[in-house]
Formats: sequence, structure tokens, C-alpha cells
Amino acid sequence: MSWAVQSYLDEVAQGLKQLSSSRRRLVLRELEGHLLDEAEARGISEEAGFRALISEKEPPEQLAKEIATGENRDISHRSETALIAGALLGLVTGGFLWLQGGWAWYFALVFGTAHGFAVGTGIFLVRSRWQHFSPGRRLLISVVFGALLAIPLGLTGRRGFLYSRLMYGAFTGYLVERHSEGRPAWQPILETVAFTLLDFIQMWIYHPRWQYQWVHELTFNFTLTLAVLVALNLRRILAGRWLLAMRGEG
Repeated sequence: MSWAVQSYLDEVAQGLKQLSSSRRRLVLRELEGHLLDEAEARGISEEAGFRALISEKEPPEQLAKEIATGENRDISHRSETALIAGALLGLVTGGFLWLQGGWAWYFALVFGTAHGFAVGTGIFLVRSRWQHFSPGRRLLISVVFGALLAIPLGLTGRRGFLYSRLMYGAFTGYLVERHSEGRPAWQPILETVAFTLLDFIQMWIYHPRWQYQWVHELTFNFTLTLAVLVALNLRRILAGRWLLAMRGEG
């Protein structure tokens, strides 16, 4: 490692203290790789050449400020799109229960708010935390996390806390992770039918006296699935437009 490059990286790091340690290390590794690749392409091997290379670059404090500003804008963008996606989920599920499910407007509002913002927005915001795991582990974490976030949904029942509501959070987490990449249409259809069957089995075991409303439940579950798929697609569109805007500024 060149002393000039290391000194430059250290000064940049001083201006990135507001970033998390893991993110700061990643940024510095990428910057180091870029500088060394450029030095190799230019045939630089002596310290004098590295010093000349560094002298051509932006002052480290200015570069750190630009990187930090970009990071803050990226975080803000992710938060905004997560809120929009969560609001869409809540509007669709809560609206369905009010218009088609016969729920009182205040129960539908509570359910839509809890499902949209606690579950939907929550998963969209933290999903990046487990993207370095294998697909199977990502799916499992998303399901468990969705179920935990759905605890407020359990309070939307008229018969006390309903543990079955946690299944909707788990199913939402499953759909978000499973369909973050495009898949054939038959897969979400089959998954929704399987989830409805699982919901019926758990009610038959724990609440055998209750009558299962197959048409209503199946319709609601398909509505939820469609809402998640639309929210995922909306996030992709917003992310694409944001990237184009950033490139346009550059």
C-alpha cells in the first residue's frame, strides 16, 4: 500500500464518521480499489507516482462530503419508497375489509395502518440487512420478522388477541422476499391458495366452532398478494427513476 494512498484514505475516513462502521469500510475499500486500479492502468509503481495521482483527486474532505451527501440521499430515498409501498398495502387491505369484508371503518383503518406501516414499511426498510445471507435464510428471516411486526394486527380482532393475525405478517414477509425478483404468475397464485389452506387448518385446530369463510378469505388473500406485487413493482419503478435522476445530475 502506498503511503500517499493510505494517507488520502485516512483523511476521507475522517469525514465519513456519520456513516456506520460497516458502510464506511465498504466505501473505503471501493475507493482504495478504484485508486489502485487506476494506478495499475497508468503503470504507477513508485511513491512519487502515487503522490502525483492523489494530487489530481478531489480534496479528501470534499470527497467525503459528497459521499456522505449521496449516502444520506440514498437512505432518504429508500425510506420514502418504503413508506409509499407500505401505504399502498395498508390502503388496499384496509379498504378491502371496509368495502367487501363488512368491517367497521375504524377496525379496517387500524388493520390497514398496522399491516401497511408496521409490517409492509417495516420489512421494506430493514430487508437490506439480511441480503448477504443465502436465499433460504433470507426467506426464513423475512417470514419471522413479518410475523413479529404483525403483533399489532392481533389487536384488531373482536374476540381478544388473535394469534392467527401473525400469519398475515408472515405471509407478507414471505411474498416480499420471494417475489423481490420477477417470477411466473402461477407461483403467487399457488402460494396464495396454499396459505389460505394453511389458514383454514389452523382455524380448524384452534377454533373448530368458527365457520371458515372460504370465498372471503381467499379473495382477501389474493388481494393482499396483488398489493404486495404492485408495491414491489412500484418500488422498482421509483428506484429506476431515482437512479436516472442521479445520473442526470452527474
